[in-house]
Amino acid sequence: MSRVILCETKQATTSYIFPNTKIEVFSYEELCYYIYNNIALIEEEYIGVPMFNWIENELGLMDLAKNLREMKGKENTDLTDLLTAILTYKEYYSIPEVKEFILQMERLKSLASPQFRKLQADGFLRYHKYLKALAIYDEILDRYPDMKDDRLLGSIYHNKAIALANNFEWKEAADSYLRAYELTGNPGSIYEYLLLLATMKPRSDIEILAKYYGMDAMLDTIYDAIEDAETDVKGSPVYHRMEKAIFHYQKNNLTDFSKRMDTSNS
Repeated sequence: MSRVILCETKQATTSYIFPNTKIEVFSYEELCYYIYNNIALIEEEYIGVPMFNWIENELGLMDLAKNLREMKGKENTDLTDLLTAILTYKEYYSIPEVKEFILQMERLKSLASPQFRKLQADGFLRYHKYLKALAIYDEILDRYPDMKDDRLLGSIYHNKAIALANNFEWKEAADSYLRAYELTGNPGSIYEYLLLLATMKPRSDIEILAKYYGMDAMLDTIYDAIEDAETDVKGSPVYHRMEKAIFHYQKNNLTDFSKRMDTSNS
């Protein structure tokens, strides 16, 4: 569930950037929101001097920064302690929400490596870091070739397909969606498989495949989705700039073509 972030504390002039996702935060509230919703992506090394200095100098929260430095210097302090200290400083989250956060942190510690790494990959996928997500999905598949958990394996293949499709590796994406469906029978995977193929193959081919998989009822939904996507793209400013660039290229007006391309890449 999304949350409207009402910032009551000082806004930073310079953001804090999380190293692995490159997500920027400009306030205490944004920092809390990121931490609460990205547990698997936060490593203890990120909660250190650079963040403490940013909290002190940019947010003006000297007492929080001092408390975190003292906690970090103690041998028995772990990541949960540090993150909880941040979340509870201004009560941005309620007590029940903080308790749930701590439980989630404890659950992470008990996860097997493939499950934990998948959560990390899913986090990168959520932030459109497709290559990072793909690297982790492939790492899991390479390291655990004999994985017996079809549900987990199917979810990995499905999300890997999403990353591949967004990286324009469509054939590999289609193969991964199909593999996910074979493992779990999840209609969502075969829908995405047919949707992807529908952008590349004649409708007659898709109708045969849909009938084979017992998904005839999905056909109209699939082609409606494609039509909606095309309408959205054609209505975008980038699309119109690219159209004009192609027009000038076809007219051999390379000067104007270059100008349009530079504009569209900005």
